[in-house]
Amino acid sequence: MKKQKLAKVVRSYGRVIADNSRKIPGGFDVDLIHDLRVAYKKLRAFIRLMQEEERKLEMPEDIKLLYRSCGTVRDLQLVIERLKDSRELIPHFLKGLHHELFTAKELLVMHIEDISVRKAVKEIVEGLPVELTGDMVRHFIQRKVATIHVLLLALEHEEELHAIRKALKDLVYVKKILSEDLGFDYPFSEWTDDEKLEKLNTQLGDLNDQHIALSFFDTKRIAEAPAEEQPAIQVLQRQWETEKNEMMLAAMQKVRGLGNFFRLQPL
Repeated sequence: MKKQKLAKVVRSYGRVIADNSRKIPGGFDVDLIHDLRVAYKKLRAFIRLMQEEERKLEMPEDIKLLYRSCGTVRDLQLVIERLKDSRELIPHFLKGLHHELFTAKELLVMHIEDISVRKAVKEIVEGLPVELTGDMVRHFIQRKVATIHVLLLALEHEEELHAIRKALKDLVYVKKILSEDLGFDYPFSEWTDDEKLEKLNTQLGDLNDQHIALSFFDTKRIAEAPAEEQPAIQVLQRQWETEKNEMMLAAMQKVRGLGNFFRLQPL
C-alpha cells in the first residue's frame, strides 16, 4: 500500500483532532475530548506501525501536549462527576478540584490557540514510508505480542498491567485502521477473538481510570482540606482503594489468559 493512501489516514485523524480542538473551548464537552483523544491514540498506533520502516517518525510534540492537556481536563471532569454525591460532605475539597479544572481548561485553551494541527499532520505525512507491506504489519504485531509475553512472565504489579494495556491498544487500533480505513489485506492469524481483546482492553482502561481517580486523594490535597472534611475524604479514599484492588485482581486473572491467546509464527 503506497504512501498516498497512508497519508489519507493521517489526515483523517488529524482532521478529527483539529475539528474537535476548535469546538472544545465552547463548553469542554466530555464527548469531544474523548473523541479527540481516541483519534490521537489511533494516530499514535499508526505511527508506531510506520516505525517498522521509518524509525525516526514520531508524533509531533505539539500534538502530544494537546493530548496531555485534554487528558488533564478529562481526568478532573471524571473525578468531580464521581464525587458529586459526596458534595455535602466535602464541599471545600470539591471546590479545590473545580479550581484545578478551571486552570486546566485555561491551559488547554492556550495550547489549542498555540498549536497548529495542520503543521503537525504535514510533518507526520512527510515522514511516512513509501509503502506499507505485509511484513511490516507482521513484524509490528509479533513484536507487540512478544512484549506481552515478556510482561506476563513478570506480571505482579499494576505497572505490568499498564504496559500490557498499551500493547493491546496498539494491536486493537492497528487492526481497525488496516481493516476499516485502508482495506489492507492481512490475515491477522495471530488471534481470532477480537471481542475478547477489546473487552480486556476496556477492563484495563477502567482500572487505569480508577488509578487516576485515586491520585486526586494525595497527601497534599487531603492535608489542605478543612479538618472536618478529612475523615470523609479518607473514607472515600479507602473505598476507592478497595475497589481498585478488586479490579486489579480481576484484571490479573484475565490477563494471565493471554499466554495462550496469541499464536506466533517465526519471523
